[in-house]
Amino acid sequence: MFTLDTQLAKNEKIPWRIIEEEAILIDREEDEVVRLNPVGAEIWNAINGTRTVNEIVDHICGTFDVNQRKAKRDVHRFITQLLRHELIYELGEERPSL
Repeated sequence: MFTLDTQLAKNEKIPWRIIEEEAILIDREEDEVVRLNPVGAEIWNAINGTRTVNEIVDHICGTFDVNQRKAKRDVHRFITQLLRHELIYELGEERPSL
């Protein structure tokens, strides 16, 4: 389970692009296209292998009009979903295989 100090990275096997403020991800394992709204796209972009979860929360607070508590809750929920679908992984753990 990740903490606020956890660093995250994108699964390199997931192709993605930003189109009109939305992130479009191709989950080949599930054979589906995942569309992320602008907030989800900003979180996705912030997951770069160097930022911690806490730094991502701070980034979201600075980019959108949202307080720290709500941003922390929403980022946590979103990251949990991304991890569950193996679209991202925690650094220091085994990378997902597709």
